[in-house]
Amino acid sequence: MDTITNFLTQNLGALYSPEQLMVALVAAATFCIVVAGWMLYNTFNDPIRSRLVNSPNQNDFKSVELNKHAVSNEKFRSALLPSNKELQNRTIQRLNHAGFHMRRNLYQYYTLRILLMAGFTVAALIIMIFAPGRTLGLSVQGSVCALVFGYVAPSFALDYLIKKRQLALNRSIPDALDLLVVCTEAGLSFEAALQRVAKEIRFNHPILADELDVVVAETRAGLDRKQAYTNLIDRTGVEEIRGLVSAINQSIRFGVSIAETLRTYSEDFKDRRLQAAEAKAAKIGAKLVLPLAVCMLPGFILIVAVPFLLNLTKVFNFNN
Repeated sequence: MDTITNFLTQNLGALYSPEQLMVALVAAATFCIVVAGWMLYNTFNDPIRSRLVNSPNQNDFKSVELNKHAVSNEKFRSALLPSNKELQNRTIQRLNHAGFHMRRNLYQYYTLRILLMAGFTVAALIIMIFAPGRTLGLSVQGSVCALVFGYVAPSFALDYLIKKRQLALNRSIPDALDLLVVCTEAGLSFEAALQRVAKEIRFNHPILADELDVVVAETRAGLDRKQAYTNLIDRTGVEEIRGLVSAINQSIRFGVSIAETLRTYSEDFKDRRLQAAEAKAAKIGAKLVLPLAVCMLPGFILIVAVPFLLNLTKVFNFNN
């Protein structure tokens, strides 16, 4: 931070005034906001690509045949993406885990990051303009801090959405497993059981219901069953679903009854949840030591020790 400030002060401070530099920074950030906003609006309103963004599969992020206008838009939007393909794939995976399965969500994520970077920078510069005792170094430091915050804020928000969605999926798995066991033991095929379970749990667990509907739609469209289950793992990123899919694939491979496999996995899953709850309950005593010591010890001392000290002082005053 100090290096950037010294560099700008030594090289630009002699040529331009702080007011001119701040106006230039505001103009540049405003230009970035306008361009990024137009890109973000274009991702929502591109009729040529509308038929390409409705599939939830991760494979849809691959190149497709488009006309000249679409190709030019694709190249222009690709400037928003990082050159590191591994980083792109990791971002796509995180977006899938957060529930954003469309192709355009990748562009929207990076466009939103540019918007926030430029927007926070403009806000910081405007505040610095009206702040008393401002200097060029302070303005640069505030702008850099706002720029960094705008860069990392979408990533933290995405992590929060991933954690929230995976927690909702974990909470909905026991109910779905019980219903799957009942449906398969009643004679329904596994795909029909999935469809029935998705219909029944839609009110209480809409996220898992949507994912099950996607699996059913993919298998009906001719996709291999194992690939459909693999896509479910990629979209959710939940270890419990990964274990369930692994058990189902082994059942199909070795010819074991799916109903029996589901019942066994359901019992094991409930045992693991019970053990995890017992482990958390065992840690409560150790975690309560510090709050009790901080909150109750002062009150205990005030109630017990203070009257004793007051009586002791009265005794000494009486003897004197």
